[in-house]
Amino acid sequence: LLPVRFPGDILCRALWYFSQTTTISGGTLLLVIAVHRYLKVCRPFIGKWSLKVKRLVVLGTVAVAAVLSIPTIFFYGEIKVTSDRYSVENTSLVGYRCGNKGSAGALFGYNVFLFIYAVTGIVIITICYTFIGRSIYSKVMTYRKSLRRVNVVPRPELSVSTVSDIRRSKNLENCATNDKNGDHGYPEQPIERTRVSSNFLKPPEKELPKHIKRRSHELVRANIPAMKNHFQHYKYSYMFMTITVVFVIAYLPRIVIMLLESIFVQTFWLKSDSAIVGLLFLYRLYILNHVVNPFIYGFFDVKFRHEVKYLIWRRKNKPVHPDSQTGH
Repeated sequence: LLPVRFPGDILCRALWYFSQTTTISGGTLLLVIAVHRYLKVCRPFIGKWSLKVKRLVVLGTVAVAAVLSIPTIFFYGEIKVTSDRYSVENTSLVGYRCGNKGSAGALFGYNVFLFIYAVTGIVIITICYTFIGRSIYSKVMTYRKSLRRVNVVPRPELSVSTVSDIRRSKNLENCATNDKNGDHGYPEQPIERTRVSSNFLKPPEKELPKHIKRRSHELVRANIPAMKNHFQHYKYSYMFMTITVVFVIAYLPRIVIMLLESIFVQTFWLKSDSAIVGLLFLYRLYILNHVVNPFIYGFFDVKFRHEVKYLIWRRKNKPVHPDSQTGH
């Protein structure tokens, strides 16, 4: 299952170097983006990054990745593979594949460093987005509480004069009833204030469900534009969260397999065909990151979708965006 017809040693080293550079630069850039989103959402009063600073950060990220990838030039290359199964007398079947050919100890140390670097980056990214999520959740809950306070309809208070009026009207009714029955005077037991108050304040049982239903419907209607505004305001934070999760899922298995491969140099790939297929699937799962990213950008970024549609349909008149009118 492993290819044994690789064309050259220089090409193998170059491919490994550029592949490692793009991987490290992509992960480091996601780390920088997470820190930047944290400062923008949770620490908005700290000085903002200018366009010059952002460009320097991107160039610095690529430079760091290029330096950290230099060891791959010495650790990987063209490997000669001889098959004993198909050997006939003095003739052997020889093939070439691209893989690790350096010192086992040095390669193990390098892969351990990459593993620690990746885990540290994942931890920092997780912490940043955790604080971002807490900040967004706190703002949403604060807005919902204020919305409930606005939509609450206050009930009428029962004043002392109202109680007196109720008591007076009740006494008059009882007097009229007693006059008809031949019994004069007030009733023996006085009217209880607490019972009158509770009965007066208690809403009708048939009207309560309608009131609750109407209020819930009003809250839902009021929340729809608020949620749209919330998503529009924090869409880039959600977008980079999604990209980071996909990146970790896609690249972490590859880093682990590279670490295990450097530990068990001679025996790691001596497995059954089904096991090798599973390992190769996990090893090349990073391709999923590059396939999914355009769809993530297209889902969250409207301008990106317009540009893709323009490139596909090759419209004659390119849509004018607000940024293009500023001359920058």
